Amino acid sequence: MRFELNANSILTGAFSASEGQGEAVLTLSAEVGAERNIEAAARLGMRREGASVVRLEGENANDLAAQAVRGYFHGAFRISKDAIRGLKDVYAQRDALCDYGPGALCIDCDSDVAEGIRAGLTLARCEGYARMLGTLPNNFLHVRQMADYIRHMAADCGLTCRVLGDGELKMLGCGGILAVNQGSDAPAALAVLEWRPSDGAPVALVGKGVMFDAGGYHLKNLDGMNGMQSDMCGAATVTETMEYIARTGASRPVIAVLPLVENVISAKSVKMGDVITTLSGRTVEVYNTDAEGRLILCDALTYAQRMGAKDVADIATLTYGCQSALGDETGGWFCNDEAVSRSFERLIGKTGEPFWRLPLHERYHRALKWSEVADLGNYAPGYGAAASTAACFLEEFIEPGTRWLHLDIVGPATRRGGCDAECKGARGFGLSTLVGLVQA
Repeated sequence: MRFELNANSILTGAFSASEGQGEAVLTLSAEVGAERNIEAAARLGMRREGASVVRLEGENANDLAAQAVRGYFHGAFRISKDAIRGLKDVYAQRDALCDYGPGALCIDCDSDVAEGIRAGLTLARCEGYARMLGTLPNNFLHVRQMADYIRHMAADCGLTCRVLGDGELKMLGCGGILAVNQGSDAPAALAVLEWRPSDGAPVALVGKGVMFDAGGYHLKNLDGMNGMQSDMCGAATVTETMEYIARTGASRPVIAVLPLVENVISAKSVKMGDVITTLSGRTVEVYNTDAEGRLILCDALTYAQRMGAKDVADIATLTYGCQSALGDETGGWFCNDEAVSRSFERLIGKTGEPFWRLPLHERYHRALKWSEVADLGNYAPGYGAAASTAACFLEEFIEPGTRWLHLDIVGPATRRGGCDAECKGARGFGLSTLVGLVQA
């Protein structure tokens, strides 16, 4: 059978099927592995012209079809410069912002793989939206615009949504979120999404949403500030993971907690040496204003646990130490539960997204307990092991009995240079992994 798809397919889900096959330019098989299959299909998508024929061989044909579709449209994706011109409403114009070009994908297979194609199209569509959100300039996507996007998406997909503003955050005592956003003229927000198909404790997904990170008073240099509109890729990925769940279904309840701020300089900005009280009640001395992501995440993690979550995963562009250790292609992961760790190891072999485990240890916790005036410092000066100390800072806010997974994606969150399989900008990295995690 032959299945034919084009840019309209990713927006509508429609594709055609017919008898007959042709000469393939690419063959995918399960033996090669998901990561290599997706990358090969993405190279075809990068052409953005003509019809590319992919042949599926061997077992797991529906999985291969999903990989072909996801990869092809990942490669074809561009953000539309024309749509950015005069942009007013990101959600209303999101399909125009995602440009997949005039090319077409033909999938040849001896069996019916319509189910896999549909799954691949939905995943590719949500991944494209996450990439669009992570790439848009900050002046088009600030805290308010991101909160509006989340509200509209939730209403369209049947998710419950609540957005807490500055007043509610102050009443709750979310000192971490409020401190990071102190320098901004615009209020912070905490967006909460819920998918409740059944009773029971939810799985919680937490995504870092620093809409722009100048570093605060520890100001980044020119190279360091370049691309900092993408410091909200964790929140973008979680937002679109929730859309995928709502459109395809998940048997388990899932909640998303998304702290939205910007980290900039003004007379009101948080300063080195300030002590803040977090939602958990624990106090933190700010040593480095550019170690802000952990300050908003600790409040979000506490909030998720107060909503009853016993399984919590967070995803964040958190530390350049993780990028230094693992490079631009691989994310770091940390976990406090060995059963969850074994399950996650199996999962990442199937998603096509490379992750590598890094350590949590008491020695890293001790490195954060140097302050004379607070329970913790937000940084471990002179210690090194930046990814592990940041992860252990977050672990300080994980309650006994909570199974917790932390994904640090500074390296693979964005494509910084040229590549033959994708354009520059946000990559939607982690979405497939989070989908697999909640659907396991």
